[in-house]
Amino acid sequence: MSRSKFELNLDTVRKLSLFVLNSLADQPKEWVAVGKAYQELHGFGDDPIFNQVFVRLFTVMRDEMWVGSPQEGPKFTVGLTFKGQTVIRHEAEIDLIYERHFHSWAKTIETAARKQRHLDQQRAAKEQKVQKRLEKGKSKEARKKEEVRRQAKARQKREMSSLVESGKRIRSSLSKSNNEQLLNLWKANTSRAANSTGGKKNEHLLIVSAVEKEWRRRIRDLPEVEAFKWPTTDVGSGHGGGDFERVEESFLKVLGYTVGKTNGLPASTRQLILDRCFSGHLPPVEGISALRMWGEPKSALRLRKIAYHIAGLAKNFKKMQSRGYEDAISDWEDDLKYMHDKYYVRHFGFSWPGRGL
Repeated sequence: MSRSKFELNLDTVRKLSLFVLNSLADQPKEWVAVGKAYQELHGFGDDPIFNQVFVRLFTVMRDEMWVGSPQEGPKFTVGLTFKGQTVIRHEAEIDLIYERHFHSWAKTIETAARKQRHLDQQRAAKEQKVQKRLEKGKSKEARKKEEVRRQAKARQKREMSSLVESGKRIRSSLSKSNNEQLLNLWKANTSRAANSTGGKKNEHLLIVSAVEKEWRRRIRDLPEVEAFKWPTTDVGSGHGGGDFERVEESFLKVLGYTVGKTNGLPASTRQLILDRCFSGHLPPVEGISALRMWGEPKSALRLRKIAYHIAGLAKNFKKMQSRGYEDAISDWEDDLKYMHDKYYVRHFGFSWPGRGL
């Protein structure tokens, strides 16, 4: 539904003034609330002219002592004075106020609007002439290509609109999702953001940020004393060699960070996961103790955890007797350099794990 526009003239100022005075006749009210009630009554949206007129009207009514307020500012409660009650019976006072404070302003707005209409008409006529010349010069094939581009642009606009609405629905329902659903949402939208640009990338990152905000809320509700997984001696089915150092389960793995030729993620996706792991809030899936071990977002402890975890993985796989992990090791070393150059240099001073590992 289209919104009405506020037109500044004697009639509108008279109606607005009487509405304000009658609204305050029974009891004092908050000035902003009176304005909102008038907007709803007449269907005004966020109309800049109405907003300016309403602010000036408050100043005029206060200076003329039609209304009184114990505090300064339009957000405070105001009440009707005896003089204000008199104005309700003698509307000529409102006409005088209009002549003194609003008449010249209304003329200025009217003149500007008239000039703008004239300019718009000139521009529309010029564009129409240009369009006619272009249409004459276009071949059938050119018009077809133009139509394809127009349809593609319209489709992109519809897709973007759908993405925005979908994002709003998802963000509004996060509190009802369980931790697994939140983590899946985070992974999916991080991957999509890494492979998108412009508005689409921003929409996916809005969901990522909203999920992290929900994680932070849930972390505050975690109990200090919690259950933990009992360790096992199962070494799995893999075969290793050398002195294999234990690398703990990390939040990087929880967030979907993988490397290598077979199941590895593209560099852009891996690095976005690393960015969010360092800068954002982690999921409450490992309990308070694990979260504390990884530190606060953007902290030295968080960066150190990420760096030494990646370095530890690379070092362990370099010790494997059967090779074939060159791609994974290369990815880890590239990511380690990425984090070093972007976050460590000029910011932190702890010992960074060396590339030689």
